[in-house]
Amino acid sequence: MPASPLSSEPLPGHVWFDVEDLFEYGRTNTRPSGIQRVAFEIQRAMRSLPEMQQRIGFLRHSLDGRRFVVVPDAEVGALYERLTTHKEQASGQAGSVSSSERATPSLLRRLALRLPVPVRVPLGQLAAHQSAALRDLPALARGALSIIRQARQQSDTRARHPFQPAPHDVILALGAPWAHPDYGTLINHYRHHHGVTFGLLVHDIIPLLYPEWCPAGLPRVFRRWLISTLPACDQVFSVSHATRNDIERQFPGVTAHPIRMGAMKPGEPKNDDVPSAISRPYILSVGTFEVRKNHVLLFRLWRRLLSEHRPEDIPRLVLVGSPGWLAEDLMGQLRNSNFLDGHITLILRPSDAQLDTLYRNALFTIVPSFYEGWGLPVSESLIRGKVCLASDRGALVEAGQGLTGHFDPDNLNDALKKIRQLLFEADTLVGLTQRVERDFRETPWTFAAQDILRAFRTEKQS
Repeated sequence: MPASPLSSEPLPGHVWFDVEDLFEYGRTNTRPSGIQRVAFEIQRAMRSLPEMQQRIGFLRHSLDGRRFVVVPDAEVGALYERLTTHKEQASGQAGSVSSSERATPSLLRRLALRLPVPVRVPLGQLAAHQSAALRDLPALARGALSIIRQARQQSDTRARHPFQPAPHDVILALGAPWAHPDYGTLINHYRHHHGVTFGLLVHDIIPLLYPEWCPAGLPRVFRRWLISTLPACDQVFSVSHATRNDIERQFPGVTAHPIRMGAMKPGEPKNDDVPSAISRPYILSVGTFEVRKNHVLLFRLWRRLLSEHRPEDIPRLVLVGSPGWLAEDLMGQLRNSNFLDGHITLILRPSDAQLDTLYRNALFTIVPSFYEGWGLPVSESLIRGKVCLASDRGALVEAGQGLTGHFDPDNLNDALKKIRQLLFEADTLVGLTQRVERDFRETPWTFAAQDILRAFRTEKQS
C-alpha cells in the first residue's frame, strides 16, 4: 500500500538539476551506485508531475568550474540508460572455482617460488602493485579523452545553450557534487547575480563520522567542501532522519529536511536474466564492496554456519556489487578461501534486470553495514516481498519500516542467532514474509520530488 502524497502547487520558475557528478561517475563506472539511482529517480519523478513537465532542465559545469552550461535532456537519459542496462561479461559469474580446477602455476611463478622468502614476498608485492597500476592506465586514458571531448562539446554548448536562469528558478544538486573544490562560489554567483535559489540533498556525512572507512585525505576535503557550500544553500535536504540528525549535530544552525525515499520497483520477470552461477537456494546481499558495508562479517558468519552445520543445509551467499573503498582485505579473504569452497558467489555489476531477478529468487536478503545514510537494498528487498535481515545502525532501521529483523554489526553471535532463526525455523521466515507482503508501504519517488518542491514553495511564500 503506498503512502499518502502531499498536494503540490507549481513553482514560479524552472528547476535545474546539476548532473555534472553523474557524467563524471559515468566516465569510469558501468553501473550506478545508490547516489546516482536516488538522484535520477527524483529527477524523473519531478518531471512526471503535471505542473513541472515543461519546467525541468539539466546543467553541467564549464571546464574552469566557474559557470553552469545547459546539457540536453537526451544526454542525461542516455547516460543513465547505459549505466542501468550495461551487462559485463563477468556479470552472473561466480568467483567459486574449486581447488581442483585452479590453473597450474606458470613457469615464471614456479621459478619465483624458489626464491628466498625475504626476496620473494616483496617481489610479489611489487608485481601486484605494478599490475594494479597498469590496470588503472586504461581508465586514465579514458578520462583524458573524455576531458578533450567534453571541452569540444562544451565549447559548442556554451554558444548554443547558455545558462541564463530567471530570478525564480531553482538549482538542485541531488548527487555527489563535492568533487568541485569551490562549489559554494559557483552557486553564490547565480544566487547573487540571477536571484536563483539552491537546494542540496545530503546522502550521508560518513567521512566526518567515521574517517577510518574512507581513503586518506577524503574526510578533510569533504569537511572543507561542506563548510564552504552549506552557507550557499537555501534548502538542505537529507535522505533520512538519521542523516538529518548527523548534519545538524555536526553543523549547528543548519536545518535539514528529510525527504520520503522510494525504491527500485520490480520489473517483469525474465527467466533469461537469472545468472547461470545460481543453481541452489541462496541468500542475497547487495552493496558496494567496501569496508563500511561489513561484508567481512558475512564471510565469518558463513564460515561459522558451515563449520557448525552440514554444508548441504546452508544456502549459498550471493554478494552483488562493485569493488569500492578499502575492499582489498575482503577480496583477498574470498580468493584465499576459494570463496569458502564455492559457498560464496560474487556477482559484479549485474544489469537492473538481473538484479531484479536476483532479488526475486532469493530466500531473503541481508545488509550487514556498519552505517548507512539510508539503505536502498532494504527497501528494494521489501518492495519485492522479501524478508531483510539488517544491521541496526544508521538509517537501516528507518528504511525497514519496522518489518526487518536487526542485529548488531559488531556482534557475530547476534547475527548468527538471527540468521539461524530464518534458516532453520521455517515458520519464522514464512510469518515474516507474510507480514512484509501485507504491511510494506511503497513510497513512490514522486513523494520525494513533492517534498523538495514544498520546501521551496514555503520559502517563497514566507
